[in-house]
Amino acid sequence: MPRFSQSIRVPYGPADCFLLVSDIARYPQFIKWITAMRVTGLRDIGPGVTECQGEAVVGFKGFTERFTTQVVADEAAARVTASLVRGPFRKLFAEWRIFETVGGGADISLEIDYEFRNPVIGFLAAANHDLAVDRILNAFLVEAQARFGKNASQ
Repeated sequence: MPRFSQSIRVPYGPADCFLLVSDIARYPQFIKWITAMRVTGLRDIGPGVTECQGEAVVGFKGFTERFTTQVVADEAAARVTASLVRGPFRKLFAEWRIFETVGGGADISLEIDYEFRNPVIGFLAAANHDLAVDRILNAFLVEAQARFGKNASQ
């Protein structure tokens, strides 16, 4: 059951980072193996807290899979979580946390706990998960630079 966590320090404020991480509809624009994303059921469930379902289509090394997650974005907690609704996983839970740093930047942390039903896909994912996490975090950094500029915004 692979579980991994990694973080990246960025020169952007927590509010900008939260907007970026919680904007799941735009993930296919900057994460190359997410080929499509459909967001449904978007609703407010509390002050600064939204919930929706995200149905992603992911293509990697000749495999294409579709899965749906329940996504909760809590602005006050600077946290975005995604829990499995259906798909090729036995389990899937992802959590983004954003922490303000001295000087107005932020640390963005991604933790994922997952297990695939298909052992072949599970093997491929396990063999590539460090590279995948690095690429995901780098994709977010590049997208942040495109949205907010190359220098600190706060």
